[in-house]
Amino acid sequence: MSSSPPSQTESAPLISSSQAQVAAAAGVSVINEASSKIKKATQDGPLTFRILGFIGGIAMIVSNGLGIVDRFMSFNFTGSLVAIYGCLFGIMITLLEMPSIYCCKSGNAHASIRYYCRFLEYTWGRGVFFFFVGSLQVTNFNMLDWVVGGFMMFVGFTAIVAGMAAAKNLRLLRFSIKSEEDLKKKWDQYDADGNGAMDVKELSAFVRDSGINMTTNEIASTYMTLDKNFDDRLTYEEFYMWWKSHDDGHGGNEYSV
Repeated sequence: MSSSPPSQTESAPLISSSQAQVAAAAGVSVINEASSKIKKATQDGPLTFRILGFIGGIAMIVSNGLGIVDRFMSFNFTGSLVAIYGCLFGIMITLLEMPSIYCCKSGNAHASIRYYCRFLEYTWGRGVFFFFVGSLQVTNFNMLDWVVGGFMMFVGFTAIVAGMAAAKNLRLLRFSIKSEEDLKKKWDQYDADGNGAMDVKELSAFVRDSGINMTTNEIASTYMTLDKNFDDRLTYEEFYMWWKSHDDGHGGNEYSV
């Protein structure tokens, strides 16, 4: 007696060739778009650790997105859950570190993350978060997760060190500005376009003229911390409120970066 031929359902692949081509094309599109954003960010100013965080966030989304289905199909439900968390954390990091010119569509999400996770307003907070998600990533035993997790741990450590150094230099910057008149005069001098706000290049020149040497990471940490309304524009009012709070002896955590 001849056996019946295998059914079409049994022999059909999980993913068709056309679906794989569409997914590959989408992946290439995402990578190209991310590359253009990174190139634009490097031209806008010294945001070194933030650019690294943005790259790491995209890498986490891709690696964990691939891992979710693979681990679920192999009945590794714990690993699949870790990958889901990693993907969500990657989305959070990407939104936080996305260059400002591309934040118009994600501005509300960006502000909400910083509002409900207050520690992410500070460089040290982001550094601890990056290090944590990186350590979570390396618990998955494959080379891609080790590379991505190790990269995020490195970025986290870099951010923590930059935050500590920036906090020390901010104290020096505060005491180098003797009066409100001095502050206003120097601000007007380095607000090159006269729009009442400084970009990172203008802030870097302002700090350097004050006799304070800051690395690009420290400038990025300072800029991010003093920008209280999360719009990636450091206004005179924001800078003055920071300076005045210390003048009144109520600096508190404002030196935390």
